[in-house]
Amino acid sequence: MNYIKTLIKGILAGICISIGGWLCLKTNAVMSNNILGAFLFPIGLILICNFGYFLYTGKICYLFENKEQTYKTKIIDLCLGLCGNMLGCLIISLLLNLAARNLNYVVFENVQNMVLIKVNYKWYEMIILSAFCGMLVYVAVEGFKVIENIIGKYVVLILAIAGFIICGFEHSVANMFYYFLAGDFSYKAILSLLICVVGNSIGGLFIPVLKSVINK
Repeated sequence: MNYIKTLIKGILAGICISIGGWLCLKTNAVMSNNILGAFLFPIGLILICNFGYFLYTGKICYLFENKEQTYKTKIIDLCLGLCGNMLGCLIISLLLNLAARNLNYVVFENVQNMVLIKVNYKWYEMIILSAFCGMLVYVAVEGFKVIENIIGKYVVLILAIAGFIICGFEHSVANMFYYFLAGDFSYKAILSLLICVVGNSIGGLFIPVLKSVINK
């Protein structure tokens, strides 16, 4: 039952990220304003943090915490959560393709061009860009978790998430939505997503591992 809950929470998180991604794409297309779109995207993580949904890039950061769970359980949860994230993104992308393509031609053209760039990154470029994204996601979720000031926790979350978009860093779950929306299910796209997951994991664990060394 816990595994089913994790999968469902993963799907809901994927839906939230997809909503943020669509807001970002739509704003960029309608207003030609990448900065404004970047600051609208964090609505996805705001929903996830408040409702306790399962976003892989946020959960991987805490792999070495919570000693009550075995690593086997944690890995299974992470895999199920990631699959749920993918399903949530797939659902929203398919629905938007059915309902919104005719009225949003520019959005779909833009996302196809964006995906073409992303899938052609060299593997080490994707690792580096996604690792930096993972670090900023950790800053966002940890800041939301530990900062007591209600305004402060949202400021950190929004700035960290908007920051990785403005910088052009790569988020695996957001990319799932973009790739699916663009209709790219190729081997190259799948490999790009897997590399992005690895990079996000490296970046998400980087600061927690350093903190654990310092605190020993």
